[in-house]
Amino acid sequence: MYSKIRTDLAIENREFYKKAMNLDDEIPGIETIVEDSDNEFKITTVKVNTDEASNALGRPIGEYITIESQYMNDEVARIDEKIINSLSNTLKKLIPAQNTNFSVLVVGLGNSNITPDALGPKVIENLTVTRHLVKYHPELLDKPTISISAIIPGVLGTTGIDTRDIIRGISEKTSPNAIIVVDALAAKEMHRISHTIQISNTGITPGSGVKNDRNAINQESLGIPVIAVGVPTVIGIPSMVSDNFMVTPNTIDDIVTNLSRIISEGINQAFS
Repeated sequence: MYSKIRTDLAIENREFYKKAMNLDDEIPGIETIVEDSDNEFKITTVKVNTDEASNALGRPIGEYITIESQYMNDEVARIDEKIINSLSNTLKKLIPAQNTNFSVLVVGLGNSNITPDALGPKVIENLTVTRHLVKYHPELLDKPTISISAIIPGVLGTTGIDTRDIIRGISEKTSPNAIIVVDALAAKEMHRISHTIQISNTGITPGSGVKNDRNAINQESLGIPVIAVGVPTVIGIPSMVSDNFMVTPNTIDDIVTNLSRIISEGINQAFS
């Protein structure tokens, strides 16, 4: 069962591996830190430190920070503020912008015509982009500003071009110091849907959660730091007729709208 159900969440990989292996102690090569844990809000960092741990979890070596709240999709102002602040602080930690000459490219992965896959494009719609002002009209800015640019590269079936090639081409032309990719994820547990945001410094492989692996978008392939931000919008269910099929809740429209707003505000705050 562990090997058949797919998930993009490192925290779930860890949980299910420990259960499958009957482990009470931590997995060798894994460091887990839980902070801000209460009945409303929780942050868990899973650090994959060794090749052995990477192979066990099926996750690249790196940090995976998971923000969870049962109220994440309920538009509770105090929870929204905590999530936005936590996302902002995490991005600042993973992408330390040293000065205002720093530039960030934000990529909204996914298909805007399919709601469970529309998180990335919707985040871009709400993002405050500044590159054009920094580059062409700095006199319109009232303070030194970090350059933020954004793209929605579409999907391979629509463009006929591998997403990584599109990002690489734009990156080579605009020379950002870091890239943030935002994408919908797959989870194993229904309670993760709409209540979880994962941030990692390992990049992303578009489509991997639905068994559609393509070229990885990461520092190794692009030459600059790549931070992945994602929300699980579907879960994989083992099937008698196929390895997996994907299900999503009937409130997915509200989930994607609300969480795309929160992620946009978190990114805006991190580099304002």
